[in-house]
Amino acid sequence: MLIPTCIIKFMELSLAISCLTLHQYSYDLTDLPTLMLCSGTYVAYIIVLSGEIVGEMIFAPLDLVQDMYFGLLGATLFSTSGGLVLSARVRGATYPRTGDHNAALLAGSLAVVNAFIMIFDLTLAYMDSEEFDDEASV
Repeated sequence: MLIPTCIIKFMELSLAISCLTLHQYSYDLTDLPTLMLCSGTYVAYIIVLSGEIVGEMIFAPLDLVQDMYFGLLGATLFSTSGGLVLSARVRGATYPRTGDHNAALLAGSLAVVNAFIMIFDLTLAYMDSEEFDDEASV
């Protein structure tokens, strides 16, 4: 593979940690559903990605179906979290928002970037599996 998947997973993990750190400084107490979705997404994917990295380091990676499941779910959750944070901070509100505005914009943007990186990782994993399927069928 051109890019080792462990490096991509580490990049996803570092973005998830940075999203969680920025979320700590920017969370809005007036929007509890977004707060719960973002917190759950960031913490859960820190755990999932840490497990995937450890699994790849000890040469026991996830199966393609499991990797696709976690990748699609992660891309959906990160894009939803980022979109909700960005939409809440960009449009005006009738009540004052709590937390740092710039940190919220950065956290939302990083969440969307992480979703795109997860989709890129999924395409690489699928293309890699197709390469091995061609070799096995010959």
